[in-house]
Amino acid sequence: MIKNLISLFKLTFISLIFSKNFSFLEIISQKTKTLLLLSVFVFSSFNIFAQTSSLISSCSDFVTGPNATWPYVLLATTPADSAASQAAQTFTMNVTSLPTGGANFRVYKTVANGNVFLGDPVALTLGSNSITVSAVTFDRAVKFQFSSGDVEFDALSLNGVSSSCVVPLPPSTSSLISACSDFVAGPNTTWPHVLVATTIADGIVSQGPQTFTMNVTSLPAGGANVRVYKTVANGSNFFGNPVALTLGSNSITVSAVTFDRAVKFQFSSGDVEFDALSLNGDDSECVCSTSFGTDVVNECDSYTWIDGNIYTSSNNTATYTLINAAGCDSVVTLDLTINTINPVVVVVDDSTLQAQSGAAGTTYQWVDCNNNFTPIAGETNAIFTTQNSGYYGVEVTLNNCSVISDCFTITSTVGIDGFGTQYAIHLFPNPTTNYLTISLEGIDFVDIVIVDIKGKVLLQQSGLFDQDRVNLSGCVAGIYFVKIMTPEGSREIRITKQ
Repeated sequence: MIKNLISLFKLTFISLIFSKNFSFLEIISQKTKTLLLLSVFVFSSFNIFAQTSSLISSCSDFVTGPNATWPYVLLATTPADSAASQAAQTFTMNVTSLPTGGANFRVYKTVANGNVFLGDPVALTLGSNSITVSAVTFDRAVKFQFSSGDVEFDALSLNGVSSSCVVPLPPSTSSLISACSDFVAGPNTTWPHVLVATTIADGIVSQGPQTFTMNVTSLPAGGANVRVYKTVANGSNFFGNPVALTLGSNSITVSAVTFDRAVKFQFSSGDVEFDALSLNGDDSECVCSTSFGTDVVNECDSYTWIDGNIYTSSNNTATYTLINAAGCDSVVTLDLTINTINPVVVVVDDSTLQAQSGAAGTTYQWVDCNNNFTPIAGETNAIFTTQNSGYYGVEVTLNNCSVISDCFTITSTVGIDGFGTQYAIHLFPNPTTNYLTISLEGIDFVDIVIVDIKGKVLLQQSGLFDQDRVNLSGCVAGIYFVKIMTPEGSREIRITKQ
């Protein structure tokens, strides 16, 4: 049945490192998810271009045989497999080409006393070839030996496991009833093809309603019919009246009952072409059916999707087409929410910073930028006041996204007695372009130090008098702090260079 690729991704990892939530495809991290999606695409693409047939001599499933007469062997089981070796052993091969003179296979097995039994050679034929070695009650070896490596096949299975030597082509977008393996041989030439909906062996499941739906795209000359076969309560057979198939959707539902029964849908022609078929809600693998899914992602700032594009804003329209497990198109739609944080920190005064995010649910953690951004215990409010000079910033978290703001130098005014009342000191203009003028009242001169927002000292001047000018032409535009020092203490003034 056609499986939706998206359901394969819903996966494992939707709690990502950055707290993404996916509705389809959940994996361990964003990169894991991207790699997984890309690997599925690459693998599926490989399947499309891989060989659809193989020679025995080119297939690694075959090991070297005992002699030149039987040079190739499929090893089904050995005594080391214990109980598994006692089970029935089967190989099935669909042969597409035989060498001149043909080719044979035979069974090799060990019997209860440990002796070897060699079966008679059996000629391989074009089409399906299969043999089953019956189950036993002792551990044994079973091998299938082949006389030629020039046998070509397009399907091979050993004990129900398909060979990786050939990869079938994906189904087309339509199929004939006669070409679809969902149909089995019918009871006669009037009804040559049958969909088996349920059998008595299915027990209570067989009692439920049984439905087939087919979208017919082409009918043979003279049309085609479908009819219902079912068993009734006393075990007798019931055959419904023939119903003409029509172009477009055709559907029949056989009602539920209270006894175990068989239900089959019989068709009069194998030349009916269809592009969609389901039996009791299961889609057929005989035709490709495009599957759809949505990749729901919550990410911080930006996100690189499987299409290779980097998204910096929310998006719910981008699509990407992959190849699903059935070899058909699987269209993925992106549902992306980008959570962006741009924290603003305001310097309130010499000892206080205030963070402004403008969004409900924001949390704060002030950090010491000079000490590897170590969190400051207890400082989890939007406003941070310290009595210690230092270089501080804040980690802002919103919607599971975190970012650390710019860091600012704070100079505590604790212990500077009377600075604000004894002296009147001003810097102007602020903002400025190239020059600052200092205004002094109540003091003859001061020393200054200018630092950037990271605390780097850019300029030091001593003995500045009233109306002296400070040249900032060598500084880039930005925020700076002017530390004014007097014999009684110091003060820091924030300025902006344009």
